Amino acid sequence: MDFLAEAFAKAFRLITTGDAEVLHAIGVTVLCTTTAVTLAALVAFPVGAWLGVHRRDGRGALVFLMRIGMFTPTVVVGLLVFSVLSRRGPLGSLDLLYTKGAIVAGEFLLAFPLIVVLTHGASAALDRRVHETARTLGAGRFRTLLAVLSEVRVGLVAAYLAGFARCLSELGVVMTVGGNLQMRTRTLASTISLEVRRGDFARGLACGLILLVLALGTALLAHHLGKERRA
Repeated sequence: MDFLAEAFAKAFRLITTGDAEVLHAIGVTVLCTTTAVTLAALVAFPVGAWLGVHRRDGRGALVFLMRIGMFTPTVVVGLLVFSVLSRRGPLGSLDLLYTKGAIVAGEFLLAFPLIVVLTHGASAALDRRVHETARTLGAGRFRTLLAVLSEVRVGLVAAYLAGFARCLSELGVVMTVGGNLQMRTRTLASTISLEVRRGDFARGLACGLILLVLALGTALLAHHLGKERRA
C-alpha cells in the first residue's frame, strides 16, 4: 500500500508540475492520433457511404476486407509500415521511419478500416428513400453521397470516436515505426511501457492516468451520441 500511495503522490506531482517528458508524450499522442484519425475519416466516410448505398457488384467483398483490417494485429500493421518506410522499402528515401509521420501513417491504417465499416453500417441502415429522393431531385452521385453523409452524421462522429479510441493507446505501431525516441516520438502508451520496464513506476502511472482521462472523455462523448441517436 505504501508503494502505491507513494507512486500516486509522485505521479500527481509530475502531472501538476508539468513534467517535460509527460507533457511531450501528451502532445505526441494527441497530435498523431488526431491527425491520423482525421485523415482516415476524410477518406473513409465517403468510401463507407458509397459501400452502404451501392450494395451490388461484389462490393460486399470490399466490406469483408475492411472487416479483416479491423482485426489485423496492430504489430502486423506496424511491420507493414516499417517495410514500406525502411531504407530498403519503396518509400525509404523519404526518411520517415522513426518520426511522427510514420506513427500517423500506421495509425491511419488502423483507423481507416474501422471507420469504413462503421460508416457502411450507418449508411446501409439508412432509409433508401433518402438517396432515391436526392437522385429524383437531380442530384449527381457526389451530391447524393453528401446527402447520405448528412443524414448519418451522428454515426460518422461515433465512427470517428471509435477510430480515435483505437489509436489513442496504440503501442504496436508506435514502438515498431516510431522507435520510442525520447522527446521525439514517445507517446503516453510507449512511455508507460518504457518507464515500467526501467523501474520508474510513478512516471508510467502519471501517463496512464492521463491516458485514462482521455479514454474516459472519448467514451463519455460516444455514450452521449448514442443516447442522441436513440432519442
